Amino acid sequence: MGVLLVAATVVAVVLQPWRSPAADLAGGADEAATVVVERTTLTADLILNGNLSYGDEIDLPGRGGTITRLPKAGDEIAVGQALYEVDGRPVIAVRGDRPFWRALSEGVDNGADVQQLEQFLVDAGFGGDVVVDTEFTWTTAAAVKNWQESLGLERTGVVGLGDIVAVNAVSVRIASVTSKLGDGGGSPLTYTSTMLRAVVKLTDGQAREILPATVVTVTLPDGTELPGTITSIDPGGQPTGKDDETTSPSATVEFDDPVAAQGIGLRAVKVALASAEVEDALVIPVTALLATLDGGYAVDVVSAGTTIRVPVEVGLIADARVQVTGGDLAEGDIVVVAP
Repeated sequence: MGVLLVAATVVAVVLQPWRSPAADLAGGADEAATVVVERTTLTADLILNGNLSYGDEIDLPGRGGTITRLPKAGDEIAVGQALYEVDGRPVIAVRGDRPFWRALSEGVDNGADVQQLEQFLVDAGFGGDVVVDTEFTWTTAAAVKNWQESLGLERTGVVGLGDIVAVNAVSVRIASVTSKLGDGGGSPLTYTSTMLRAVVKLTDGQAREILPATVVTVTLPDGTELPGTITSIDPGGQPTGKDDETTSPSATVEFDDPVAAQGIGLRAVKVALASAEVEDALVIPVTALLATLDGGYAVDVVSAGTTIRVPVEVGLIADARVQVTGGDLAEGDIVVVAP
């Protein structure tokens, strides 16, 4: 996932070919900045760009009549509440995964839309003796009348087409209002989830290598770091409707604590995931490395007041530190670093 390329680039930048070996060895140990070689877990993070999002916008189905009330963008509306109003009657949000396509009353054919309605009535506390199934019975009609009374509507026991609309969550956030008062027909608004998440841009290679359930850290614009998890990978490649353009790969990250990210707006963020990790690694600062004439690396070790140049082999590089995998270097040694 680009770790080796990043590591190579870091090495190329931090090595100091202008440092003269002779000058380094000639200088006294007390004149140089030094650090102690340590053993620790070294982790290389892959840093990705992302944006906070409430997810895809969904068009709310419209209904006939004249729109007499509309919400505002950003409003959060729970199941059982009115999304908007037509001809003075509220259009109520009901949780479900399929749209309501007909009026519902006693005598209608059995169907999944009846089951959605009955589940809503039970969840809202109007169920009484209702059995949640696909049959609209007299007990269903009685529950509908009680629900209608709570809204100040006529107790008909009939749910007209357009009186309720299915949404995909227990509450939704109004993303945009696409109609105005007095309009009729068409979709009046779009909605999203109320849960803030991060959407991360990926390359084609990253979309193949990164897996759902990967733990990440999201850094907000103010520097706050929040833990999260990648919940899905979109490989992209879908037509955008613009010439031959297709969608780009992306990952969706959900926060462990979604509330912690609320209130900052739909801002750009950084998402870090561990792409490589070495436990019990012998570690020194990258700035301690010196390039040798044979293409290798070395470090200056301070011992008994003298400086000795020691060839080393390097492994993982992360956070301006490098793993030493070979050479005569041990934990506790003192090495010279660049000023």
